[in-house]
Amino acid sequence: MPNKTLSQHHASDTGSHSTITAYSTIAAWAIAISWALKAQELNADEIFATAGLTLSDFEQKPSSRIPIEHMTQLWEASITATSNPAFGLSVTEHVHAVHLKALGMLIVSCESLAQALDKIVSYHALVSDSVQLDLHHSADKVGFSIRAVEGVNISPAAYDAFFSVIVKFCRNMMGNDELVARLDLIRHKPNSLKPWLKFFGREVYFNQDDNCLWLYRSFLEKNSLHFDEKVQQMNENAVQDYLQDMNANTWVDKCRKHLIIGLNEEAPSLTKVAGKLNVSERTLARHLRAEGVSFSEILQQKKQDLACYYLLETDENITGVALNLGFQDVSNFNRAFQRWYNMTPSDFRNKRIK
Repeated sequence: MPNKTLSQHHASDTGSHSTITAYSTIAAWAIAISWALKAQELNADEIFATAGLTLSDFEQKPSSRIPIEHMTQLWEASITATSNPAFGLSVTEHVHAVHLKALGMLIVSCESLAQALDKIVSYHALVSDSVQLDLHHSADKVGFSIRAVEGVNISPAAYDAFFSVIVKFCRNMMGNDELVARLDLIRHKPNSLKPWLKFFGREVYFNQDDNCLWLYRSFLEKNSLHFDEKVQQMNENAVQDYLQDMNANTWVDKCRKHLIIGLNEEAPSLTKVAGKLNVSERTLARHLRAEGVSFSEILQQKKQDLACYYLLETDENITGVALNLGFQDVSNFNRAFQRWYNMTPSDFRNKRIK
């Protein structure tokens, strides 16, 4: 099947007038990957080319953005070239706070690691807007989870790299005291667990339902020796300016990332999404109106995106697609799809396969 992004489906195939978010990540990740490849005496330029990327473009503009589908291809090409399933961990050595621009500097200037994690969750779109981050609290631990936005494919190596970079930053800020309680990963269990055990120093559980790094609360709440309130505020302002420029922190975007549509999921509503965003239903509706869209329009667009994704990127039958999108039966889904694209779901899938 063709490997297009959802934005490409709508722009080039359907002629839809709606605007789809093109998910992306900061180029600094790609540069760190290139350094990790070069450290193993591999030709980074050739590996980047297999992912449809030109390394020199990002070396000149490390703050530029890379479409997430190309980034995923780059991770996979790098794993193939190195024959190393744990390649994501090796990239961590080449990632430093300054590479993540103001967000990296904001993290290291926070009062505590607990505050730093809150900032990462709030402003992660600067690094990648293709994921959703959440914090889970227990009596003695804090879980830091990350999952792809629905309909987006992200390499397992990217999760490895993200978690290991977080642990690296924490250790740099507070030392190598006991920090990691456990790590859960969705990825399949590799033949050798040694790279993960060596880096995290704790048992790593694979084939899990979520990607979640569990950290000891007592460690997170210690005061950081790097805390500087003025520097912190300066970096936070810079992060907000960056996000405003890339338009990644709009209320529409926030809603879209919290819309989870599936067979076993509760039907999304304005009330539920507002609760996740810690605002009232009325406030969220007002913010969306100011951005020229309603919640129902966002929900419909999300269903359109997912319909295209299921039909083009999976082997799910039409009935399964309809149920996953919350339709009661196939006939209702067919009518909606024809209203969106002037063709049936079957015709849409068959036309793109040919």
